[in-house]
Amino acid sequence: MSSTQRSRSRLQSFRHAFSGLWYVLRTQRNAWIHATITIAIIILGSWLGLERQDWAIIMLAICFVWLAEIINTAL
Repeated sequence: MSSTQRSRSRLQSFRHAFSGLWYVLRTQRNAWIHATITIAIIILGSWLGLERQDWAIIMLAICFVWLAEIINTAL
């Protein structure tokens, strides 16, 4: 497989992933709540000037919540 084909394949994979994320946001009311709270937490954390370790823990928690929401939608 040439590098152009790999790049095209990788780009298509990202398109599918973002399409799936948009589907979750479009069809799940709770996903909008999660999105709003995610944005609020990021703004609040920036305003408070959190340390890197705190950001790592918060981002891990945010990712787990989104993962659970996406798995719930898939099932």
